[in-house]
Amino acid sequence: MVKGDLELIAKERERIHTDIAALQDQLRLLNASQAWLEGLQNNMQPSPGAGTAAAGVQEKGAAEADPGDGKAGKEPVPSTAASPRTASEAPTLRDLIVDELRDRGRPCSAQDVATALGRAHPSRRIKEPAMRNALEAMVSQKRVRRVKRGSRVFYQVAAFNAAAKA
Repeated sequence: MVKGDLELIAKERERIHTDIAALQDQLRLLNASQAWLEGLQNNMQPSPGAGTAAAGVQEKGAAEADPGDGKAGKEPVPSTAASPRTASEAPTLRDLIVDELRDRGRPCSAQDVATALGRAHPSRRIKEPAMRNALEAMVSQKRVRRVKRGSRVFYQVAAFNAAAKA
């Protein structure tokens, strides 16, 4: 009875960890999208003559960069908008996982995928628990298929996804 309860708790904890990993990925994507959109909004300049007092306060940095010759709206103002674009262009961990599994073409363990991605992307910290959580989240999304061989668990790209990407 106690053993069964412990197993249920362990399964529930794993499910919650998977849900947290999925939510963290979604939050990361939302933050990157928000930062990109805010950068885009900051770079947008109103047409000449359409300015208001509030727009004048917002445009103060652009006006200082190019005082008085009317070209403030023609050249992009250097800002932090470049970093969100770079971040949003970087592939997500899940995209990297799917690409690695597709390239291998055979079932792989979470450790194998984590090791391969760690070597291919040394600037990213990819740890096996995060990898396993991302894989389990993708299993629930049907992007990846879980294959059990004895007590070992392997993952591969779902068949319909592999055909759709090819």
